[in-house]
Amino acid sequence: MSEELALKLNSFGDKGYVIAPAGYGKTYLIALAVKASAKRQLVLTHTFAGVTSIKTKMTALGVPAGNYQIDTIASWSLRLCLAYPKSSGWNAQHPTGKQWSKLYASCSGLLGKQFIRHVVKASYAGVYVDEYQDCSEQQHALVCALGEFLPCRILGDPMQAIFDFDEGKPVEWATSVYPAFALLGKLEIPRRWEKSGVPELGAWLKTARETLEQGRKIDLSKELPVCVQRLRTEPQYLSAKQYSALCKLLDHNESVIALHGGDQPSKNKTHLLARTMSGRFSSIEEVEGKALHSFVKKLVAAKTVQAGFLLVLEFSKNCFTGVPDVLTAGTKRGEVAKQSKGTKHPLVLHAANAYLNKPTSSHLRSFLVTLKATKGVSAYRRDLLYRFLNVLRMHIDGDGPSLADAANLYQRDMRHTGRPLKHQKLIGTTLLVKGLEYDHAVILDADALDAKDLYVAMTRGSKSLTIISSLASLPGR
Repeated sequence: MSEELALKLNSFGDKGYVIAPAGYGKTYLIALAVKASAKRQLVLTHTFAGVTSIKTKMTALGVPAGNYQIDTIASWSLRLCLAYPKSSGWNAQHPTGKQWSKLYASCSGLLGKQFIRHVVKASYAGVYVDEYQDCSEQQHALVCALGEFLPCRILGDPMQAIFDFDEGKPVEWATSVYPAFALLGKLEIPRRWEKSGVPELGAWLKTARETLEQGRKIDLSKELPVCVQRLRTEPQYLSAKQYSALCKLLDHNESVIALHGGDQPSKNKTHLLARTMSGRFSSIEEVEGKALHSFVKKLVAAKTVQAGFLLVLEFSKNCFTGVPDVLTAGTKRGEVAKQSKGTKHPLVLHAANAYLNKPTSSHLRSFLVTLKATKGVSAYRRDLLYRFLNVLRMHIDGDGPSLADAANLYQRDMRHTGRPLKHQKLIGTTLLVKGLEYDHAVILDADALDAKDLYVAMTRGSKSLTIISSLASLPGR
């Protein structure tokens, strides 16, 4: 089926779409289609992790490098607009926030000019856009502008359209995609779970998806496959049930993702649960790094060394458990303290004093690294911690004239390199892990999820799924 559909995509000369459920081999299909092409194709996606994933698949299938260029929609649009600043009206090198909406509008306008169309057509014979459910309306308009003069084939899954865009609303398939694009096919085989040796999980998820698409509820009171477990709990015992469920998944080396929904209260719950687990599970930060940049801004603005160090201590408490227990009374006050016979953790004391005497990024990094290595201290927001340690390293190496500059540079580079967090046991939200794969998935409060968040959460685990709920039928909202 994939081979036939790949040939169909390659020969198609207009605007078309493929429905590609989670784990059904979408990236594989794109690589096959590009391999079948005799001319260069432009492949666009949303994240640099996605770029890497597609490149890896291309290499595995032996697709000639000359057959494609892979890029994010954001980077490709920015580069094109900056190449023609007078025609695009764009000259901002590093857009932020709502500037991206204006960039996409500028790029769409640029693609309407005949000389630009000739340039783009000379470079590519067609376009593929991956993860189309993640497109904003402005990005969709840009893709439609490309589709006016190049074959444009989009692949995505409306059931995973859960993003909340700063730069605009997500594209609405019913009103924007279906009327303007032709249906080219739908992937039918849950390859992820067949590859993992758990085809029964893939089959159950396929049925669950069909149920959710029809607006119906999944009945968890029916017999479930062995790889799907429902843990029933009453709301007042939810926290205890979550804790016990995660503890049972600690005794192996496989990856586990525990999931809340994507709203702000749920994001806060991920950090609280990671703290409760004493760092045995680590929570994931937002891609934008709001907590990191907020801390850096306050630290840079601190008027005294003592005020800055007290901010560092608060940051440390947000990253580690056990911090107050390893600090002397003077260190807690932000003062240079003397070592006594009763000092239990002299290395922490010396590292703190070094920073208080000379507040450099090098001394600050040493203090945090010393805390991390101290018995009784456990990192539970490793993602946040490692990002800041990387910012400090960049500042030490001279990659930014100020700490704030280093933070901005790190944020830009992280879009290419991905998160610094490699921990095997993670707690996150559906928004942060959509598109990612783990061995085991745990839905921490399934009652709180709507149909799309529920589907995204259910499809993250390749080997098992644990659902914690008080309701027997989901979604509950």
